[in-house]
Amino acid sequence: EYLDHIADIKFHSWGKDLKEALEQMVICMFSYMTELDEVEIDDEVLSTVNVKGHDEESMVFSLLDEFLYNFSVEEVVCKRCRVKKIDVKNWSIEAIGFGEKFSLAKHPQGTEIKAITKHDMKIVRKESSIHVYVVVDI
Repeated sequence: EYLDHIADIKFHSWGKDLKEALEQMVICMFSYMTELDEVEIDDEVLSTVNVKGHDEESMVFSLLDEFLYNFSVEEVVCKRCRVKKIDVKNWSIEAIGFGEKFSLAKHPQGTEIKAITKHDMKIVRKESSIHVYVVVDI
């Protein structure tokens, strides 16, 4: 879900737990950059992310920032994400993105994301779900 925000865009994802909410946040980010219906999963193209933060929000920031970095450098666009492990004691996440190499000939270019921000980031725990809100600079 995309929410209006002054000069930026705020992403909102949710899931039954933090793992699912973060998997959806990664997909939300990639779906803003291109049409994911056009992305196929190539078993030989993975985006592996191992990040660490100093608290929960910095851990989420690091996860998205690393996926954005991998997109910029390795040009891997992810259609699916699996968070393998979240270690809240050490504030670390291991995740894998599944997709293919980005190609302008195949993938429509959406809006470029310049950076992930910590501004107005929220992780909201509800009775049966977790909601994550992240603002990105476009």
